[in-house]
Amino acid sequence: MIESIHIKNFRGIQDGKIDKFSKINLLVGPNNSGKTTLLEALYLTNTHSNKAVFESEAFGYRSFMSGRDLLGNDPIDVICAKHLKRSSSNLPEGSMIKSWNPSSFTLTLSNPSVLEPPCKVASCSITENKPELKVHLGSNNIEDFFLPSFGDFEIGHKAEDALTTLLWETQLTYYQSGEATWVTRGVKPCAGNTLFYDVTSSLSHLPFEFFRRMLNIVPGWTHKIASSFERIFQLKRKFNVTFLQLQHDLSQTQGFIAPEDKIALTIDDYGDGARSAFKLLTPLIALSELATEEKPGIFLWEEPELFQNPKTIGRLLSEIVNLIKHKPIQLFIASHNLDLVAHFTAMVLDGYIKSEDLMTFRLNLDENTGQLTSSWFNVDNLKVWMEEGLDPRVWGEFKSPLHFSFQEDGE
Repeated sequence: MIESIHIKNFRGIQDGKIDKFSKINLLVGPNNSGKTTLLEALYLTNTHSNKAVFESEAFGYRSFMSGRDLLGNDPIDVICAKHLKRSSSNLPEGSMIKSWNPSSFTLTLSNPSVLEPPCKVASCSITENKPELKVHLGSNNIEDFFLPSFGDFEIGHKAEDALTTLLWETQLTYYQSGEATWVTRGVKPCAGNTLFYDVTSSLSHLPFEFFRRMLNIVPGWTHKIASSFERIFQLKRKFNVTFLQLQHDLSQTQGFIAPEDKIALTIDDYGDGARSAFKLLTPLIALSELATEEKPGIFLWEEPELFQNPKTIGRLLSEIVNLIKHKPIQLFIASHNLDLVAHFTAMVLDGYIKSEDLMTFRLNLDENTGQLTSSWFNVDNLKVWMEEGLDPRVWGEFKSPLHFSFQEDGE
């Protein structure tokens, strides 16, 4: 389980550290407070699986380079597309390591220093310069860029306790500075058991290869999707779930709801709430079956409340918790919704979730300095805030329009 993260120069965050992560982590705060960036940093770190070595005459790093997530997607492509950008691997002047995709390789660094202990390293943009591959460090050497960024406290830990991600995808760095890095501590999930779900996921089709693979390894997968979908939306009519390849793109597949007494319709013919929940349940149920102690999973979820009625979101959250609470799956949620925080708090108070398994973090990002700060709330804190009518999502004084006061006319 990921315990903490310290980010430098990734997207809008110039510097920021968050710790005390638990099994279920709620990220709240104002717009542009770093919630999505935090999810993306975790996603990029947890999807590194290809082994590599950073080496020189002076030292060698054991390394991991970009792999594939649960759906088989390339993580750099996912994040770039999410922000309407093209990764450098798609541009003629550059190439990301994922486009080369060897099982092992050597990266050569110029002007290295001796670093002890060796660090695990991940995620970089490279240019192929035969017969060797060279890392682009811009104007900085590796010792100038990485070591001073975190100080003795970070470097002093055992190497096996930390995973250091280095990123040279310029368009994803702080004001396009060209270099970003972050350190995560704890047990890294398996790359193939990493699921990132956001609004773009609800508007996309599933890869056919993912569908074919899950049918072969997840018992009763489509039946479990139908059962979860039925519970969330309280459907009375019996139906099955099936998938078909798209006629115009055989690399993708589309889900169908097939009632016993009517023709089957694609899930995209239904409302946004049903479509979003269905396309979430489909990979998450697979993840709940695949995650093991040896290959733990992580679920990164952005804006669960989108398209959902307040009653529906409660049932959806209960279903999600039921899928992961006894499995080695860590959950991170970025949300603006107070109902969501209240639902999770209630689940702890009702004994459905262990109190130590839930943490809420209110993030704030200084737009002038890029400094990320946070406050954490355990269940006891949240209960007090809720009872006092305070809002853990915001900083400073805030009077919500949800709170009404009535004054009796004295005349």
